[in-house]
Amino acid sequence: MEYKYNVTLLLLQVVLHRQQELAHQDKTLSQISLLREPVVDTAVLERFSAHRVVRLYAPELCGLRLEELQAVVREVFARGLAGSAEDTPVTLITLANHYYRLRVQELELQELPKLKELMESAAGLRT
Repeated sequence: MEYKYNVTLLLLQVVLHRQQELAHQDKTLSQISLLREPVVDTAVLERFSAHRVVRLYAPELCGLRLEELQAVVREVFARGLAGSAEDTPVTLITLANHYYRLRVQELELQELPKLKELMESAAGLRT
């Protein structure tokens, strides 16, 4: 299942933050392997499902079980980096950059024109 870019980006950010925490807590963990095969645990689940962006844009994700969230993360990794070079590794960072770029494009091409139109129509009502 595909979610809005801002929700996917948030998920990647929460997972990345957790990997950094784990790497700092346990020096035997490899940061590189955590970026390629992240640990998705209850801390990720709680932070993600309680976030206001999730509640607003994807409320169906608020009640996810851990296994379901792990499946969502696997799915995001499986989708990979559409439009990127084949030799680009799929990691949390490259995925986050990819979804950040998609979100910026979405804002520029869809959301900002809608907002501009709303503002212009509101200004037209006042004159």
